Amino acid sequence: MNTPENFPSLTPESTLLVFLRTLFSSAAEYAVYIPSVGEVIVLNKGQLVFLVERGCADAMIKTLPQLAERGIIQPINPESIEYPQDLRALYVSNTGSFTGSLETALYPDEPQFPEWWNAPVPFALSSRGVLRLNDTAISMFGYGLEKLNAQELPDRDEFIVRLDGLNGTRFIAFRKLRPGIFTVDDCTEDLTDAQDITWWAAVGQAWVREIEAQGGKWQRLNNPPEGKGKAFRACEWQGQLQGYLSVEMPRRQKDPQPKSEPTEPPEPPEPPEPQQEPQPEIIRRPDDVITNIGPQAMALLAAGQSRGHEGEYF
Repeated sequence: MNTPENFPSLTPESTLLVFLRTLFSSAAEYAVYIPSVGEVIVLNKGQLVFLVERGCADAMIKTLPQLAERGIIQPINPESIEYPQDLRALYVSNTGSFTGSLETALYPDEPQFPEWWNAPVPFALSSRGVLRLNDTAISMFGYGLEKLNAQELPDRDEFIVRLDGLNGTRFIAFRKLRPGIFTVDDCTEDLTDAQDITWWAAVGQAWVREIEAQGGKWQRLNNPPEGKGKAFRACEWQGQLQGYLSVEMPRRQKDPQPKSEPTEPPEPPEPPEPQQEPQPEIIRRPDDVITNIGPQAMALLAAGQSRGHEGEYF
């Protein structure tokens, strides 16, 4: 049996023309595409040549299931081929490309693990919607990660998965080594520290915004500011000095007190008028009448005359 050969440059995004050329260079007799979901597509050389000549040369390998649904090509059932273990095939999947026995196409759900799979490094393999871990990863994280749906994993070179278990919440970092194969690492502590740093950074930004809103000024310094009256704070993180923050706030002016207008002293109240004591009524006697007669009247009386009406005397 021929030794398996890997083709890192051949991926599901490669064209059918590249697939055909690689098939001839590998001396394989069948071309097999194993999608993440759905039936395996098995073609012989003649069928692949037919697709290229029909104008599908630039179509990507991952479009083969759609081409089969449209009736443009009729895939081969590997179970109908005698002695598939003796036939060589070129495989393309999300986890990589390699040559192997056509018998592998009968068991597409069995992933093709790389030779270094059992190295003392935690590895995860995503194949046909299932996530598998090597022994090192299982000893570190248990079987919880294998319950994840591999189809829902982000299509990025690096991402973080949250894992909730009996021992609490953990965050697992995935880093792609090759298509479908990742190293996995527990980054719970690092992520917690990052969240803590983010929180205190937000607190600091809120504080300086308040300083600016009050008309103050702040400055980041490597050394304490010189001069009396310079307000500053030493900034430390986990016991390590990060620098100094100088804060200068505007002086508050005292509100002027309103001047009180001089008020004239109130005038003293007028003393009450003294009440006059009632005078006794004077009863005049005849002698008093004479006393009150003037000199002229006295002369007339002395002459024995008295003036009457209209100048008459009597």
